[in-house]
Amino acid sequence: MDAWRLILSGANDGYFNMALDEALLFSCRQELSPPVVRLYGWNPPAVSIGYSQCALKAVDVRKCERQGVDLVRRITGGRAVLHHQEITYSVCASSSRFPELGDDIGETYRKLSLALLESLRILGVEADWVRPWAETKPLPVNAGRRTPCFLTNSRYELTVKGKKLVGSAQRRFSLRRGEEIIHSFIQHGSIPTGESACGLAFFLPEDDFTRQLQQSLSEKSTHLGSVLGREVSAEEMAGAMKQGFERCFDCRLEESTLRQSEVQTARDLSRRKYGSDGWNLRR
Repeated sequence: MDAWRLILSGANDGYFNMALDEALLFSCRQELSPPVVRLYGWNPPAVSIGYSQCALKAVDVRKCERQGVDLVRRITGGRAVLHHQEITYSVCASSSRFPELGDDIGETYRKLSLALLESLRILGVEADWVRPWAETKPLPVNAGRRTPCFLTNSRYELTVKGKKLVGSAQRRFSLRRGEEIIHSFIQHGSIPTGESACGLAFFLPEDDFTRQLQQSLSEKSTHLGSVLGREVSAEEMAGAMKQGFERCFDCRLEESTLRQSEVQTARDLSRRKYGSDGWNLRR
């Protein structure tokens, strides 16, 4: 039975959070670490945008600055997310060394969704899968890439009574080592504990479309506090995910601390990349 790392890294600013995800991915890509499951929070709150989004079109940058909300670009795709009242998870691994995690983006989404689904059931949440490539109503023509993450459902994401609960994004990488190609991935996502998803509309550019979002977000998304009627801590979520992932992957999750090299890499990335306008505001 393989031992995976379970890391509870607490709440950090958006730049360090995204930098640490990439630092852990680097450890897995270089096969210096087994798979990593990380849970974390955000302090101060942050808006993250997808890798391909234009920040100036996706969010109101000045409003974020005035409200003391970080704006950070992810290395994964997807749309804008407000990270406030939530527990964020990330999973990094070499899929070449751990094929049970899936050898393509769809298979990995499916397998991690199964583990998340089991974890939520352990918490007492009866969630459902979104059907892969399910038919959805077309987005407004002016929505484009501005549409918030929690306004849309993607394959294998999790809902409760039709409302989106967990939103995720994934990216895969290949690294040539001699004659061998090492495949790895990172998947991270939001598990809201409060009404944070609904607050995102405040940080979007103001127009007629934006003004419709607040009601839409409230109607189409939910959070753990609403579903369970109580607060859920990161420690409780970690315990449920430990059981859920161990059942689904026949592994052993062991609570782990960050290595000094990972912390240093994250600090460097936070300063040079994720904290820079060149990365976050690029078009």
